[in-house]
Amino acid sequence: MNDIKQLLWNGELNVLVSIDPSFLMKGSPREIAVLRIRVPRETYLVNYMPFIWNKIKSFLSFDPLTDSEKYFWFEHNKTPIPWNYPVGVLFDCLAGKSATFTTSFENQVKDVLTFLRIHLVMGDSLPPTIIPIASSKTQAEKFWFHQWKQVCFILNGSSKAIMSLSVNEARKFWGSVITRNFQDFIEISNKISSSRPRHIPLIIQTSRTSGTFRISQPTISMTGVNPTLKDIEGDILDVKEGINGNDVMVICQGIEIPWHMLLYDLYSKLRSFDGFLYITLVPIKGGDKASSEL
Repeated sequence: MNDIKQLLWNGELNVLVSIDPSFLMKGSPREIAVLRIRVPRETYLVNYMPFIWNKIKSFLSFDPLTDSEKYFWFEHNKTPIPWNYPVGVLFDCLAGKSATFTTSFENQVKDVLTFLRIHLVMGDSLPPTIIPIASSKTQAEKFWFHQWKQVCFILNGSSKAIMSLSVNEARKFWGSVITRNFQDFIEISNKISSSRPRHIPLIIQTSRTSGTFRISQPTISMTGVNPTLKDIEGDILDVKEGINGNDVMVICQGIEIPWHMLLYDLYSKLRSFDGFLYITLVPIKGGDKASSEL
């Protein structure tokens, strides 16, 4: 199983970051406003802000690290996107809404998005639900650790396992994400995980044709059972809108997942670096409700 996890850990995406002209001094070279970065699927976009600021610092029209009157965030096709989801999860959802799929997800992704294209923008106020990009170097670390506290509670019924980590272990845990040390990550995350979870930390994102994300976090009990995705179809899908499994593909870590997959097996193999299992629902062309409702 660790071989699968390491393949996911080593997975990377090409990210094209375009910088809004409002950040730059007049007369700045056009090429400075576009950055191409190779980014792991299992990290946050905001972890690359020091790199981005450093690349454009000589052309900035202000100091973003001290300006408290402006907010910064990412967009894709003029739609705000949250930095607080793993990069791979963002890619899966953005690829999903770029087309209605008729062939395999993997083949469509090659055609739809060569790069994860994002735009760094700023404004006097934030779009709804978007967490601002802060100048603090610990912003991502604090958010990520809070995610793991939630995961620990969902799995075990308490956060004792993660709160019992020593200071050095906690530093080592986050350090494994920054330095891409797979062995350290597995060592610490295994101390938090459970072979008999009470519930599965699950986040569902639906790729909507309007360009927005629909996020849900169903509570899936694992006490005495190990359901397949089909068994919990009603929890995964918005049955009130008449959506069923024939209307969507289930995507996790860029892979199309069959409905007969056992939930715990899926979690054990494909959970993300923040401890959550992210499932992206992608509309299938010709689905009864997919094109009209999602």
